[in-house]
Amino acid sequence: MKKIAFFLIILLSMTSCTNYYTVLLTEDTNVYATSSNENLITTIPKDTQVYISNKANKKNYKKIKWGNYYGLTYNPSYTSYRAYTSTRHYNTSTPSYNYTPSTSGGGTVHVKGYTRKDGTYVRPHTRSASRRR
Repeated sequence: MKKIAFFLIILLSMTSCTNYYTVLLTEDTNVYATSSNENLITTIPKDTQVYISNKANKKNYKKIKWGNYYGLTYNPSYTSYRAYTSTRHYNTSTPSYNYTPSTSGGGTVHVKGYTRKDGTYVRPHTRSASRRR
C-alpha cells in the first residue's frame, strides 16, 4: 500500500511540474489570481525581468513569477532575456576597498575602514596575515 501511494505521489508531481524561464516584458503586464480576470494581483511594469512558464493553458494564460508575486497573465508580450551579460566595470581612478578573505595560511589580508571605540577612524589597508603556532 505504501509503495502504491509513493508511486502515485511521484506520478502526480511529475505531471504538475512547470518549467519557468527568464524573459523581459515589452509592455505593462497584469497578473491575476485566476484565469477569469477578476482578481488583479498587481501590474508589472514594462522592461522588467520576470520568470514565465513555457506552457499556456487553454485560455492563453501563462504562469508568471515576479519577486513575491505568483499568478497568471493573459497572452504576455516579452522578449528573451540574457542573464549572463558582462557587468564588470573597471575604474582605475578610484581604489576599491572591498574585503577579500584570505584562503591561504600566509600572505596578506585586506582590512576595511572602521571607527574605533574612542572615535578615531582607521583607513582601509592591507596587513600581513596572522601566523598560527
